[in-house]
Amino acid sequence: MNKTLISTLLLLVLVVPVAAANNKFLSLSYDGFFDRIEKLDKPEFQNVKLAFYLKEMTSGQPCEINSVKLKTKLKSLDVYFYEDGEVILPFDKQFDLDKAQVVINKKNDDNCGLDMRLESVLLFGEEVSGQQIHNMTNTFDEALKKQTGMMSFLAPDVVGLTFLGKAGTKLQIQTPGVGVCNDLGCTITKIEMTDPSKKVRFNERPNKVVPYIKK
Repeated sequence: MNKTLISTLLLLVLVVPVAAANNKFLSLSYDGFFDRIEKLDKPEFQNVKLAFYLKEMTSGQPCEINSVKLKTKLKSLDVYFYEDGEVILPFDKQFDLDKAQVVINKKNDDNCGLDMRLESVLLFGEEVSGQQIHNMTNTFDEALKKQTGMMSFLAPDVVGLTFLGKAGTKLQIQTPGVGVCNDLGCTITKIEMTDPSKKVRFNERPNKVVPYIKK
């Protein structure tokens, strides 16, 4: 397994705080999530999002969830989540002003934490152009620096993209001489795509796209 890729994905998580608990309920202040989502609420970041995943702290596997609620003293909102542990937190100024809590009811008492990472909201097809890779890489780089705020000068550079396949499948690049694939997905750096019209073909449509940072 590519150690650089593993370090990269971990770095994206460690850029933001991780909270953990080892009982069946995890309660987190919504304002910290709202502040980070708000930083990306700009036209130039319309193609990226902050994704939130509840994961077991040691293995990194998804934690099973019974329910997620956004709660204030006066109201409660059900929050949608997926089987892979992704929690779809809304962007709501009133819940921020009302000091809401994100309350996660887990199915067991695993030691879980809520990780954050940047993801593309664009749906990529089986064929991706060099121009798309350049554009998405640059957007991720700007978004990462926006998230780090005053410390943006210390933020690492995003140099490419990692394409992730669907659970239970293995993504492969069919275009020779481009990118590196392993069990986690396929990584293509911006420098490999000097020709913006060049196409890269995968064996199937990528499921998710995340930034790649070379240490």
